[in-house]
Amino acid sequence: MNCTSTGILLALSLSLILPGQASAQAMPPRGMVEVGNGVYAATGYASNNMGFIVTSEGVVVIDTGMTPEIGREFLADIRKQTDQPIRYVIFTHYHYDHVDGASAFQAPGTQFVAQENLVSNLKTLKGLERVNQTVLGSASEAPAVYPDITYRESTTLTIGGREIQLFHAQGETNDATLVWLPQDRVVFIGDLNNANLGSPVMPEGYPEGLIAAVNLIGSLAPKTLVPGHGRIQETTLESLQALSTVTANLMVQVRQSVGSGNDLEATMAAVAMPAEFRTDPLLAATFEACREPYVNRLFKNYTGYYGSNPVQFRPAPARERSALLAELAGGNARLLATAGRLASEGQYQLALEILDIVTTNEPGNREARLAREQAFTALARSGKDLNWYHRAAYFNAARKEEALAGLP
Repeated sequence: MNCTSTGILLALSLSLILPGQASAQAMPPRGMVEVGNGVYAATGYASNNMGFIVTSEGVVVIDTGMTPEIGREFLADIRKQTDQPIRYVIFTHYHYDHVDGASAFQAPGTQFVAQENLVSNLKTLKGLERVNQTVLGSASEAPAVYPDITYRESTTLTIGGREIQLFHAQGETNDATLVWLPQDRVVFIGDLNNANLGSPVMPEGYPEGLIAAVNLIGSLAPKTLVPGHGRIQETTLESLQALSTVTANLMVQVRQSVGSGNDLEATMAAVAMPAEFRTDPLLAATFEACREPYVNRLFKNYTGYYGSNPVQFRPAPARERSALLAELAGGNARLLATAGRLASEGQYQLALEILDIVTTNEPGNREARLAREQAFTALARSGKDLNWYHRAAYFNAARKEEALAGLP
């Protein structure tokens, strides 16, 4: 996939936020917003926001975008504002959509800065990120750029008479950096406002760290928050505090459910919005946006590698199970007919689970692949219980099925 199609896919997926959900990740337009004296938020680069600070001694850049191509576009846009040399590039965290444009900024005299955990994350988790890219249809190659300067808990950069304070935070990842500009009362928060509590297919997510980071930001009393995704005007201290409140509540509810011996399905059903949230529109919207991804993340954080049902300890191989189910159903053709009926009734999830049996038995079954493409597309276009990650993953899965079915 080329960079342009990657950007289009993520831009579309991020713009498809459902009414009633927290809108902090709605797609902003491409542009530069001056949020302080010489401090710019660069918005709408595919799904990302970045930033830069112009001083009398050079420029400080905050994040670089998801591909080298986007990094070059961002650098060209910076050059429309200033011809000062790039002195520092700060990474807010290691995720590819924030660091993979870094090679565009490599030059003599430019130093890259990050929290020290980013180094090990680039070395050990970068390869795992390909799973996330594959799910979203955004797989791309980019050279890893390691920081020249690292810090543990906090550090201060001083350039052109301006202080730039960096604070270690956790939330989505364990290597996050909050970039605080005390003279302008502006803080770049990276992905701290992410309602997924980390990438859904990565080993991350730090709820206690998120609460601590929100408390830290509150103590700074910022005037403006710049998120790594979403519209600046919709990311406020109040919205972060609502996220913190919801996080604390979901932690309690999931722990109680797991402690009662409930599995994930029962826990998902048991977790409910508290009555006091219903009277606060911001808390209610945040809870609705966070509930499903947080329950999934927290359940896995609070449980082991075995579930409570011993039948599931060592499941039979998928091919053997699928072959037996097809035999019991009367063959793949009967399963295809059942899946078609379910899809016609709007039960696309059940249809896909039936079709999984067919494609496990017969990977080249074109009829099954086409039926899966239609079901994934229907789910992506539906307005029920979807966040942007669902939509992007479903659209990408539909494209894969088209290719497997031999469609252009």
